[in-house]
Amino acid sequence: MLYRSAPGPTLARLDGPTAARPTRLAVVADPHVTPWATGTWKVFHRTVERFRTALTEANRLDVDAVAIAGDLTKDGAPQEFDRAAALLDDVSAPVLAVPGEHDLPQPDDGHRTPPAEAFADRFAGGRYPFAEHVGGIDLVGIDTATAGDGPPAVSPTQLDWLESILAGLERPVVLCHHALTPADGDGPPSTERIANARELAHVLDAGGVELVVSGARHWPGIGALSGVREVTAPATCSLPQAFLHVRIDASGTTVDLLPLADRTGFEEAYAAASDGDAHGQWVANRADQGALHRFPLVDCRSSTTVATGERASSGQ
Repeated sequence: MLYRSAPGPTLARLDGPTAARPTRLAVVADPHVTPWATGTWKVFHRTVERFRTALTEANRLDVDAVAIAGDLTKDGAPQEFDRAAALLDDVSAPVLAVPGEHDLPQPDDGHRTPPAEAFADRFAGGRYPFAEHVGGIDLVGIDTATAGDGPPAVSPTQLDWLESILAGLERPVVLCHHALTPADGDGPPSTERIANARELAHVLDAGGVELVVSGARHWPGIGALSGVREVTAPATCSLPQAFLHVRIDASGTTVDLLPLADRTGFEEAYAAASDGDAHGQWVANRADQGALHRFPLVDCRSSTTVATGERASSGQ
């Protein structure tokens, strides 16, 4: 199992992207920060603690940037954003975030959730998409959550922007919330893939993108579509309570899984997932099936791929 007392496993070793200047990213997904909520399979009463631990570790690792792959907050309440922002104030590196659906206004919100433009102003330099030079790469953030009443999607405006900007970037790495690649056959029941994933993958592949990093599924995974590799980050809030340390250098990309909870915290999250909704139970079942002992999922440097049902092969 994943306990903070032990080094985290390597999730993947990839041939690319490469970078002449060694670059390190902390990828934090689905913190669901809330200063008051408790319980559920997302273990809301631990969200502040787990997020703080991830950011403290990012500082210790001296990363070039902290990339947040969406669902920063529980439900987009202004107080949740304020609490998350206060924690982010202690981060030494630049912070770049994309929104998840929980960060944006929803019809059943019982509060005034700030609009997507406010999220971009506060956590992404004012716009989506964005492209920021980080170490030896260009981190490109896209918004998959602002899609009206439909499923997650990347808007035509963003696709046009990507087509125009990617050609001028030497080492683009894309950050988004929802997944580009499909889950395996019994994937999590409550997360949706990007509706126009094939169109997006074509644009990214043509633009030289080798790696997409996403969240939403609350579980680590690997997939590929149209020549583009995707790494799905675990959630910091729920089992397995971890974040990704992505290291890019001249030899390729290494993705490590860094646990945030001790044994007691892990067992609490496992029990909460087991008693949770369908998505939570899916996460607990993954742990029961031994998925946390089958890393790396992909090791391109030894020509080994571990077929664990975690989308280790190319997507459909």
